[in-house]
Amino acid sequence: MNFYLINPIKLNPIEAHSKERVDWLSEKISLEAYWSKPIAIAKEHNLVMDGHHRLESALKLGLKRVPCFIFSYKEINIYSLRDGVEVSHEIIVKNFLDSKIFPYKTVKHELPNTNFKPISLKKLN
Repeated sequence: MNFYLINPIKLNPIEAHSKERVDWLSEKISLEAYWSKPIAIAKEHNLVMDGHHRLESALKLGLKRVPCFIFSYKEINIYSLRDGVEVSHEIIVKNFLDSKIFPYKTVKHELPNTNFKPISLKKLN
């Protein structure tokens, strides 16, 4: 599967994240000096399907581009990780349009397995 290099400020989170996890991941990425897993986004509004902590780490590190796999909500199954919280493609898009996000670890996307060769951070600045 092809990946695309996209400016992280153009990506839109659909759920909250853990600041502690972002701090840990940012340090890990900086020390290793490479990006090991693309962010999965929906072509519908560049919504982040998987990789909220990677997105926040990219922003924290000031990266100009991040690798992304692009999918469509028409081809990805989703479900809620939280009892009593309904999720659907329509709710996710409506939340985005209403500037709302789900709580941390609410939406799970069933994404296909993909191969990716890590990229040097130098190529992302």
